[in-house]
Amino acid sequence: MICLLATTVKSVLDQALTVGGPAALVSAADLAAARARRGAHGERTLAGRVALRLLLAHVQGDELADAAHLPVDRTCERCGADHGRPRSPRVSLSSSTSQRHVLVAVGPEKMRIGVDAQVLPASIWPGFDTAVLHPREHRLHDNGDIRARIALWTRKEAVLKAAGVGLQVDPSRLCLERRPVLERSPVPDRSQQSWWTVSGESPPQLQGLHVCDLPGAVPRALAASAPSTVRRIDLDAVLPLS
Repeated sequence: MICLLATTVKSVLDQALTVGGPAALVSAADLAAARARRGAHGERTLAGRVALRLLLAHVQGDELADAAHLPVDRTCERCGADHGRPRSPRVSLSSSTSQRHVLVAVGPEKMRIGVDAQVLPASIWPGFDTAVLHPREHRLHDNGDIRARIALWTRKEAVLKAAGVGLQVDPSRLCLERRPVLERSPVPDRSQQSWWTVSGESPPQLQGLHVCDLPGAVPRALAASAPSTVRRIDLDAVLPLS
């Protein structure tokens, strides 16, 4: 099972004030990373790190007071800075922020997972199709639909995160196929959720991964090394209002 928390920057930061503020829920390294970024970027960074620690504590049955002390390592595997993908013993983690939106996930230790959320832009930037679309995907996205293109980008970002490669792999080399891979839906009023599968012509480090769309006002996606039941958890469950 993969546990998922979707919320907003404001909700996380405001609700954290009831327990002493966001600083009480994150590590010194998290605070330093947030302070190194200015304005809204810093707030997003802080909210994302608070949300991930709260969900991890909830999933593991830890006390709220222990959230700041949970071992979450974000060391970049390339440069050693504190901006890499989050890792913690006995679980797999992923997080994403986009403007006011926060999306975090905790999965089983042996499962590779990745999440991504993207706010819709006013227009698609020049060069998007060349940079993002696989040659087989160009004919599927020739109607200029912004949401469809950003949804595809979100799925690809989630897959690249789950693979642990990020943009080291050119997104245009990744091709996703709709296949009859079904699992219980993260949406309560639907019994099944369809998943995309990474095609055999994609790079080898991406093979074996699957991705599904998540409901919401903006495109959001969850990638995993196996289609899985998804449990959506509300912010009130991980950080109750006093």
